[in-house]
Amino acid sequence: MKPATRSLIRYRGEECLNCGTPLDAEDKYCHQCGQLNSTKQLALKDFFGEFFSNLFSYDSRIWRTIKHLLFKPGFVSKEFIRGKRLSYANPFRFFLSVCIVFFLMVQAQEFFEFFTDNAVENTKAENQDADIDVDHGLFSLKIDDINNNESLTREQLKEIENQPYVGKMVAEQIREQQNIQEHNDSVISKTTKDYKENGLTPITQTQLDSLSSTERFFKQIDFYASYEERYKISDSKTALSRMEHDNTQWNQAIYEKIVLIKSITNNPSVLADIILPKLPVFLFLFTPVLTLFLWLLYARRDFTYMEHLVFAFNVFTFVFLSMILLVLVKWISFGYINLAPFFFWFIGPIYFYKSMRNFYDQRRIKTVLKFLLVSFIFVIGLITGISLLLLVGIALY
Repeated sequence: MKPATRSLIRYRGEECLNCGTPLDAEDKYCHQCGQLNSTKQLALKDFFGEFFSNLFSYDSRIWRTIKHLLFKPGFVSKEFIRGKRLSYANPFRFFLSVCIVFFLMVQAQEFFEFFTDNAVENTKAENQDADIDVDHGLFSLKIDDINNNESLTREQLKEIENQPYVGKMVAEQIREQQNIQEHNDSVISKTTKDYKENGLTPITQTQLDSLSSTERFFKQIDFYASYEERYKISDSKTALSRMEHDNTQWNQAIYEKIVLIKSITNNPSVLADIILPKLPVFLFLFTPVLTLFLWLLYARRDFTYMEHLVFAFNVFTFVFLSMILLVLVKWISFGYINLAPFFFWFIGPIYFYKSMRNFYDQRRIKTVLKFLLVSFIFVIGLITGISLLLLVGIALY
């Protein structure tokens, strides 16, 4: 690979600019502090040239670490504690870097969903007797002569669906919104008589306001949950209007949380949208606890706490590397291929067992027993952590 401009001999100095150590022209790096021996002023071209040169170099320790982490369970941890520190990325920094990449991908997914939601709104926008041209850079939607007062026809939805990139996704969202709107429109204002016929005891806003804060909270949750269960209205503003309750942010928040919990009950995959953005933080905080258990479990072995910590961080780094790959596959297939369940039920446990077997180098029967114990502790910690994350996520959703 062509050497970086700043490392050429003509730019080398007689002493290190960082620590002042005397150097020869043959010294590419300072033998005292390791800094590049170069007197060339920094330029944008040099900066990006070195960055991409290191990033895409085949012998880069980043790519070597990724390759061995993915396909050689426990190998990187074993090599690192044996002293091969420069051959592989630092496990702690690398874990944080991978988490940041994963977090950015999750945010990109949320932005993409917002992006397509915005496209749906623009596609259904008010534009009577004219063409609607929705162009967001990734795709273009064109629909002729949309009537403001009617839903899009099947033919119009089919035209959207046939558009390149995410046309099918946009069409599905429009259909879903139409179904919700049709259901909401079919629900007329409910009278006290109608409540009683359906087994509901009406609670007015005045009655709620007359209660104490605690009693009001539980009464409101119970009534809103019963109302949502009976009438299936997902829009908080529509539901509050039907109930003749004040359209305040508090009332909207209570009703929306009930709808969210109901959607989680009906479709547990909704949990992923809530938990995934917070999962790196949980694993980072939980890793020292898991490491402590490993340290106690292998107390008779000659491993320090930090060596167990290296192993734990590398295992979790593998988890996030795999999740990044799974997200990429899901993006490429436009959501049709989702391998996450297969990974967490099969690949993940097998990888963890193989990592313990290779790193701690014990017999299979001992490794299996310790794998089951560690997995039990991890599941307990994960359930506890997810419960906390879920409560926080629902509160902030």
